[in-house]
Amino acid sequence: MKRTILILAAVLTFSCAWAQSKNEKKAMESFLSQTNTEGVSNAQTMNLNGTKFTSMAGVKVENGAITEIDLKGKKLAGTLDLSNFPALKKVDVSDNRLTSLIVDNCPALVEVNAGRNALKAFSAAKCPSLQVLKLYRNRLPEIDLSGVPLLKEFNISSNFLVSLDVANSANLTTLNVMNNRLEQLVVTDCTALRHLYASYNELQEISLSGLTSLQNLNVSDNKISKLYIQNLPQLYTLLASDNHMTGFSISGCPMLSDLWLPYNSLTSFAVESCQNLAFVDLQYNNLTTVYLSNFSLLQRVNVAQNPQLVTLDVSFDSILRFVNVSGDFMLTDFRTDASPELHQILGTWSNYI
Repeated sequence: MKRTILILAAVLTFSCAWAQSKNEKKAMESFLSQTNTEGVSNAQTMNLNGTKFTSMAGVKVENGAITEIDLKGKKLAGTLDLSNFPALKKVDVSDNRLTSLIVDNCPALVEVNAGRNALKAFSAAKCPSLQVLKLYRNRLPEIDLSGVPLLKEFNISSNFLVSLDVANSANLTTLNVMNNRLEQLVVTDCTALRHLYASYNELQEISLSGLTSLQNLNVSDNKISKLYIQNLPQLYTLLASDNHMTGFSISGCPMLSDLWLPYNSLTSFAVESCQNLAFVDLQYNNLTTVYLSNFSLLQRVNVAQNPQLVTLDVSFDSILRFVNVSGDFMLTDFRTDASPELHQILGTWSNYI
């Protein structure tokens, strides 16, 4: 009886392996027969006529199964379907002319790089292991991520997205959506997200609720009129220039070091409970008062070209070395008490040291 069971198991294993090999061969043959917009097959494009897929350059085979496909810079065009590869782990088809990419039903797939193409459509249905997805510099108007629950790194910069919702993506650590047309970006409760790059879009507001791991945030060159941030315990760098913002406040961000807010229209500015603050750039705004006293790690402050600025308080900043007040011709109340390292002040500074 035991021997019968072992024989049956062996037969089933062989049958599964044969079926897998057959499916992969069929999928690869389908890929090679696909043609671009000029009617040229992929096999012809890559000079692969008569070549067995198991020995094709750029295709890695392990134990009879295809695990990697690297076809970057092969002048591929049109639609590329790489579906139904059960052992496929990595795909790189960057630097081509593809308009559509399909990688459906690849359960072992971990990484896809399809950057620098002309993609207008992308599908990754039933890819439960996918963690790294690079779709930068394409023409995608939308993206469906429902089939990739473990996504960790996502770069879809320089596309045509108008909205994107990745809320509650528990594994997402890096999101790059720079240079799209985003009017809405939902990232709430992405508790693992550390790096969010969303500059050069059309955002008027953004909620950062629940981003307890966020370290780097870039929302420069949007249309955000007011930005109020609080309780982001890991936030280290914040860039929000060129938004025409009128109001900004931040509190409860103890790790914040660099705060970059130039080229806005700020009339109000407040920072509290950010004891690691080291660099502040507020140049080209409309501020009348700036209070930055009692920051023990503050080293550089730039408030140049705030023509309405009357009061600047950088007192009790023990290691502050540099302040730029160029163009602040209304400044009459400049407080530098107990800031012994302040030796460089740009602007009309002779009355202040």
